[in-house]
Amino acid sequence: MFDRILKNYDNIFEAIEYEILRNYKNISKHFDFDENDKEIKIFLKKLARSDRKRFNTLKQIPRRIGSVIINNLLSKNIIQIEKSREIKPKSTKHHKIKKELRHYQVQDKIHFKNNFTRFWFRFCEPNLELLDKNEFETVLNLIKQGFELYCSLPFELACMELLAKELNIQKELITSYWDKENEIDIFVEFDGFTVVGEAKYKDRKICKNVLNILQAKCKRSNLNPNLIALFSKSGFSNELLNLKNDKILLFEINDFKDIYE
Repeated sequence: MFDRILKNYDNIFEAIEYEILRNYKNISKHFDFDENDKEIKIFLKKLARSDRKRFNTLKQIPRRIGSVIINNLLSKNIIQIEKSREIKPKSTKHHKIKKELRHYQVQDKIHFKNNFTRFWFRFCEPNLELLDKNEFETVLNLIKQGFELYCSLPFELACMELLAKELNIQKELITSYWDKENEIDIFVEFDGFTVVGEAKYKDRKICKNVLNILQAKCKRSNLNPNLIALFSKSGFSNELLNLKNDKILLFEINDFKDIYE
């Protein structure tokens, strides 16, 4: 997202301040919508901060225009849909669905097509009043506070790209996995082979507990992975590094050089 503008600045936050925050009036013109402008912006701000599940992101939007907004943004290439792999439980002759699951709905996820649009609606659009008052430092501090969490999704997508290269498959085959019980960052099935993964964009090493939690998620969701991949911005604990298990792959930040050089 910031590769182009970073070349002229000492750090990413300086680049954000001078290229985005102080240029917000020009940038905001690109996010004016002729029809349902208010509702679309409410939706996009919600999407930028949510778990991206369809019904959750539409909660503040009147039902009658929810579908109109989705179709509008799809046609403008602003969002895309990630289909859920979850199968809705069905009643059979010998098995009835539990009462609490009868009205359960499987939810697809909605993604921004590019990271800058997500950045804008997470940090800039909600703070336009502050920007109008030239309170750039205040908004920049808000960005700094939420930047690690914001970066977790782009990092997750980069992990999918790296895994695709490692497995020699198309990156479009790799998605995330979610159901009523769990969320798993990375999931792929091909040729009868299943891989799950977890991506951590944190300023601390991943410990074995992350692996244990992922394995527990798989068990609850009846997934039997042939391979587990862990990705970490800041490396791994000695306990993980010393594991002698060819079914577990560990990727650190230096491994990403292969896909960006």
